[in-house]
Amino acid sequence: MRISKVLMTLPLVYSLTVTAASSSPKVEAQTAPSVARTESPSTKISVEGQKLFVESKNFTAEFTGACLTSLIDLKRKTQFCRRDESAFPIELFFVDEDVLKQDKKQKIEVKPLSDLAARVVITGASTDRELFVRLDPVTGDLCVTPGGRSLRRRGLLSVRWNISFTHEADIIMPCVNGIFVENDRGFPPNARFGWPWGWNAQLVIVEQNNCSLMIHSEDKAFKYKSLNLFRNDGLTTLGFESEQVGPVWQNDSAGGVEWRLNTYEGNWKTPAKRHRGWMNRTYNLEEKRANRPKWVDDISFTLQWANADVNLLEALAKVYPPEKTLIHLSNWRTSKYDIDYPDYIPSEQAKAFMKKANDMKFKVMLHYNFWAVDINHPVFQQLRQWQVRSVARNELQGWYWPPTTYDYTQMAYIHPGSGIWRRILIDAVLNSSRKIKAPAVFLDQTFCTWNTDNGMVENMTTMEGMRQLQEEFVAIHPDIVLAGEELHEISFQRECFAQAHIFDGWGELKPHHIPVAHPICSFLWEGHTRLVGYYHLNPSDKDVDIGIEVYRRMGAIPTLICNDPQLIRKDQPTVKKIIDLAQKELSRQGR
Repeated sequence: MRISKVLMTLPLVYSLTVTAASSSPKVEAQTAPSVARTESPSTKISVEGQKLFVESKNFTAEFTGACLTSLIDLKRKTQFCRRDESAFPIELFFVDEDVLKQDKKQKIEVKPLSDLAARVVITGASTDRELFVRLDPVTGDLCVTPGGRSLRRRGLLSVRWNISFTHEADIIMPCVNGIFVENDRGFPPNARFGWPWGWNAQLVIVEQNNCSLMIHSEDKAFKYKSLNLFRNDGLTTLGFESEQVGPVWQNDSAGGVEWRLNTYEGNWKTPAKRHRGWMNRTYNLEEKRANRPKWVDDISFTLQWANADVNLLEALAKVYPPEKTLIHLSNWRTSKYDIDYPDYIPSEQAKAFMKKANDMKFKVMLHYNFWAVDINHPVFQQLRQWQVRSVARNELQGWYWPPTTYDYTQMAYIHPGSGIWRRILIDAVLNSSRKIKAPAVFLDQTFCTWNTDNGMVENMTTMEGMRQLQEEFVAIHPDIVLAGEELHEISFQRECFAQAHIFDGWGELKPHHIPVAHPICSFLWEGHTRLVGYYHLNPSDKDVDIGIEVYRRMGAIPTLICNDPQLIRKDQPTVKKIIDLAQKELSRQGR
């Protein structure tokens, strides 16, 4: 199992210790007290000096300069936002993680453009920043597009628009499969999540007083984004970033992502349904799942990281119906795990395992990797020029283990935009999976679609290359069952199942991991893709009970990780707990 693989290759877009919104000199134009208008709105934008007032059918909002100082739901009279003197409203985030806040000789101008639009412009000695603000007359959304230019310095990665929330607000983020941020808990800490691989869907929901605020994007152009979480004494500021595709060493501008804000009656599910509906329509999800075999929906229990041991099948059949069980077969090749990719040659044990599994009606997915190539494999010489490089340091990226010696494996990550790589991988996957009649294909690391220095290959970013790979698989076999590691708004479109990480879950789980887990991601993917467990689910894990509860809260299919057939029995406590959860899910589904 690859417990540390991702940590070794984390790009700049996901970090637990990052430069967050911090103190900056006050701007005179932003020192006036914030008093939002709360009368019945007529859906309009108005400007008075440095203040910008928004009146929509559900809420009123007020900006002081570029700072959103108030947003009040009209029905519940609930205030979601606050002024934070320590957070500059529009920041420039550079590739070396330096953050430019207030500029020298800074001036702020709030310009009315019409009853439905305005522009906030911040100019200074070294920067030009702006917010284009408009009201959508159909939805009533407040739509904000930040932009930023660095006039004297290159290496600009993103422009960040900060919004600070009240102490009473709870925040739900579809990051790392769902994170719940409560003001009275110190965990999770400050972090920066890149979309789509860390920030799985381009939205955030804020709950308070039985109503909710959603900030989301309806971007369909695969523009990189990031979400910056900054917490201080129970108060939370979120930074919504528009990130430039790499390379960015000479880049001096960022922007182009529109953020939509609106309030909703009830809890987080109301706005989440709206975004789920948008994804269904935008990504044609009903059409994409039309050819899936029926058994996909019947799965209610999984075994992950299995060896090709036929004794496992006999043990599993005694505790749960095989036809409702999904097995992830990770060790099935003639080579060891994570060595010699893209050689996918089934061992004799794997052939025997697959024959027996198919006869018993288990559903098995073979483990592959969607972008890893062993540097000692002959094919690497064809592909090495497309090895991905980090956007921050232009470093070659891959999986090198152990980090002190690299004695076990050295694998290069190949940009999936490369057509040569895609055809090599597809041929290897289809030839091997057909040979032993595997019902499903598991592509490891499909979530790894971060921004890179070699950002575009054959006119595709890593996420577009991953999507193209999936589409080519489906074009060849429309009924193919694909699965992957982690899940996000792009990868989920063609995946039936996905292993789910836990936020800050690479070490031992602690009780504080439990209340942070949230089902928003499984809710967003509902009816299309289902999460399964990834780690902390082995009877020998001392934190297994916490792992089981975290995955239950996350909404994942009950999952077991165990390669000891003697432990897979109904009276084993961990197995019993997981099987009981699977049976409850069956009862809930009426199956």
